[in-house]
Amino acid sequence: MSILELGSGSVPLQGAVHHDRIKHSEWIDVAWDLEVIPWPCENEEWDEVYAIDVFEHLNTEIVDWLSECHRILKVGGKLILRLPAWDNELSYRDPTHKKVFHHETFDYFDPEKKLYDLFGRYYWDNVPLFQVTFVGRENNDLRFELIRR
Repeated sequence: MSILELGSGSVPLQGAVHHDRIKHSEWIDVAWDLEVIPWPCENEEWDEVYAIDVFEHLNTEIVDWLSECHRILKVGGKLILRLPAWDNELSYRDPTHKKVFHHETFDYFDPEKKLYDLFGRYYWDNVPLFQVTFVGRENNDLRFELIRR
């Protein structure tokens, strides 16, 4: 199984290829800025992409980085995210956080969800489609698991 961990930080995920913005530690395999699109990955290269506490730091629009995740994931591949929750007051403490998220944020990208039907399918051309298979809380922030369609 091919696994890419975006924003590996100080605790790398075992068995993954480790990414970060800069090569700050010996376990960082690849360094690039996620705000520069396209990312240096092949189409449908990864079975799983992990991004724990990563995307809230980007100025890039959600549809842009989500489209890149969709592009580099194999069909049926998993995108595992942890993002700051809008209702967690600590989400606003970090001055590098650009966005906070709601537990239904990714419903706009899932054709089986009402928010996709009402809004998501109208907002973007070629919207990246996922199935939201899990939404939960971890450290009072939101944890998501999405499957690429």
